[in-house]
Parts: sequence; structure tokens; C-alpha cells
Amino acid sequence: MPEGIERAEIGEKKAQIRVSPNFITLLRIFLLPLPCALLFIESYLAKVFSLGLGSILGFTDYVDGVLARRQKKVTRIGAMLDPVADKIFVTVVYLSLVYLGYFPFAQVALLISRELLVSFLRSWFTEDLRVINIARYKTAFQMILAGLAIGLSLIKPELIVYIHYALWLLVVFSWVSAIPYFYRVRRAFSRNKLDPLLFAKSLLSLALGLTLLIIFPLSGPLFPIIQIALSFYFFRKGLARTSPLLAQQESLLILGLLILIAIEINFWERVFYSLFLVLLFSLYRDGLRSLKLVWEILRLK
Repeated sequence: MPEGIERAEIGEKKAQIRVSPNFITLLRIFLLPLPCALLFIESYLAKVFSLGLGSILGFTDYVDGVLARRQKKVTRIGAMLDPVADKIFVTVVYLSLVYLGYFPFAQVALLISRELLVSFLRSWFTEDLRVINIARYKTAFQMILAGLAIGLSLIKPELIVYIHYALWLLVVFSWVSAIPYFYRVRRAFSRNKLDPLLFAKSLLSLALGLTLLIIFPLSGPLFPIIQIALSFYFFRKGLARTSPLLAQQESLLILGLLILIAIEINFWERVFYSLFLVLLFSLYRDGLRSLKLVWEILRLK
């Protein structure tokens, strides 16, 4: 075989096995349960592996961007997927750390509520709310702080209290980083003609996300349902727009879920059956569409 043809075939094979940036981003999402599950084993070695794997997954947030620029695959879908993966990463990890007692709930609730609000606004004003640099720093600090908490639990658990103080600083920084988004939304409102009724109905999805976050301490061992539902929320808000008709149909279902949650808390001071309904609704509303979007992303590479 001529040398030139052989080199061309080798180059073609390398191109075929090249890993796409979007694949790495999706891998970060799907592998996320592993480091969280290792924390629940509550052994020294399991925590070490959890910290190592979590650090690797967090580092892929940098790797996928580098690959996208090197392969000249900086795409609109990639730009939308990356912040979605970051929000899912922080939400799942931080709520796991709250359940295990590493973090207090109040600070984490304020952090995640910021992410829920920004994701909701970005679903309406995608072009206006592109990720800014200060928000990238915010995400990096969130990942680093989670790693520090796990690391300190291995060497000096009594120092974790200082992480709690740092968490308050991170809350302030996170909300400050959202101020430019709020300013852009105000300008977008003045430029775009929105259906006020449809926008009001879409607020119910935000209300459901915030409600699930607030009732997290009442969920007990069913807390993974809240993590799953919030993850689907971020995925859907970040990558898909809901049609007006579907939004109206969903608003009634969301309102019903909110009423059921309120009734269950009022009578039994905990949530159980309503969480299973939330899971079914989330799988129906967001899960199937999310899987379809994942398939389309993988096909596009």
C-alpha cells in the first residue's frame, strides 16, 4: 500500500475516534451519581475515590471547552449544554453533601435557588443570557468548595465549620454574579413582546423547582427524587423551549402537584406520595424529552 494512502487512512481513523466536546459534557452528567454514591459508603477509601472521581469530572468542565476550540466545534448547542451540566453537577453534589451533614441546608438552598431562577430566565431569553466570565468563576468556586469539604472530612473534620463560613461568601458571590443577567432580562423585556399570561403560567415550573428545593429536608431517604427532578428541570430549561399549548396543559398538572405537596406537609409534616407523583411527572414532562435531546446531541457529535 502506498505510504500516502496509508497515512490518509490513519488520519481518517483518528478523526473517526475523536471524542466530541458534547460527549464529554454529557459524560460528566451521567457519571455524576458515582462519586455521590461513594460518599454514602462512609469509609476513608470511598471518600478518597469520591474526591478523585469528582475532581476528574469537574476538570472535564475545562477539557470540553478546550476540545471544542481545538476541534473548531464551538457550537450553539455546546454553549447551552455546558452551563446545564454545571448546574446539575453543583445541585446533585451539594444536596448530597447537605444530606450527609457536610453543608448546612440554608446556604445551599440559596445557591441552588439562584441557579433555578437563572435557568428559568435563560429558557425565555437564551440569546440575551449567554454565560459570562464571572459566572464561570462562580461555578469553579462551587466545585472547589465541595472538594475542600470532602478533603477536610478526611484529614481534619473539625475544620469543616470554616467551609460553612466560606459557603456564605459563595452565596453572596453567586447572587452578585447573577446581577448582569437580571439587567439583561430587564432590557430583553423592553425589546420583546411576551404573552403575559403564558409567562405567568410558565412561572409555575419555577415555583415547582423552588418548592422541591425547599422541601428537601422533609424528603428523607427519597431525596434522590428531588435531585432527579431538579436535574431534569435544568436540562429542559437549558436546551428546550415549551410550546404555548403544552405550557398551558402542564400548568394545571404543576398546580395540582403543588397543592398535593402542601396537603401532605400540612397533615403529615413530611412528603412521600407526592414525591412519587413528582417523579412520574418529571419523567413524563422532562425525562423523555431530555433523552431525546441527548440522542440528538450524540448524533450531531
